[in-house]
Amino acid sequence: MAQQPIQPPAAQGWAYELLYIPFILPFVVAGCAPLLVFRRELEHSFSEIVHAVLMRIKGPAIALSGALMLVELLRTSDHLKDAPATIIGTRLSETLSHAFVALSFPLGALGSFFSGSTTVSNLTFTQVQKVAAEKLGLTSNALIALQLCGASSGNAFCLSNIIAATAVIGLHIPEGIIVKRVLKPVFAQYLICTLVLLPFIYA
Repeated sequence: MAQQPIQPPAAQGWAYELLYIPFILPFVVAGCAPLLVFRRELEHSFSEIVHAVLMRIKGPAIALSGALMLVELLRTSDHLKDAPATIIGTRLSETLSHAFVALSFPLGALGSFFSGSTTVSNLTFTQVQKVAAEKLGLTSNALIALQLCGASSGNAFCLSNIIAATAVIGLHIPEGIIVKRVLKPVFAQYLICTLVLLPFIYA
């Protein structure tokens, strides 16, 4: 019996972890609780406040939705193929071997440079770091911690962050000059974080 040439994709499921994902708890609850406690003292109606909040988060929500779609594409796998993040982590670890440790921090910084977000960088590359750590026999938590350090430092030379910051303080300097100035402290952070976490990575 001939095999079916085109296999249907496996059904993908998703579950919201209430106590693990910081969204409803604590932020939504913390934001709504004062409204209930001080509802008699509000200068605006509850619907006006909710509308203002929704209008304020509309732009970031659209951007984060696109980022989360990319993350799911990188992390999703089925019975036919591995997740792209798994393939990337495997190939990098096979090619670079233990030199991948030196790439962990820059990889996190690169994600923040393009996205302007530590969270998006971590969501995108954490799986890559975990797979590489498992292939190389390293401590995955420590390698992911190094990725987090890089993602945090990458915000320093992210163009969108620089443009926003210079606009707020009224600084009229080309972005390239600012990037050149912050690269030295970022490189110092790279060396310090890598050296500090190195014993934990090989623990």
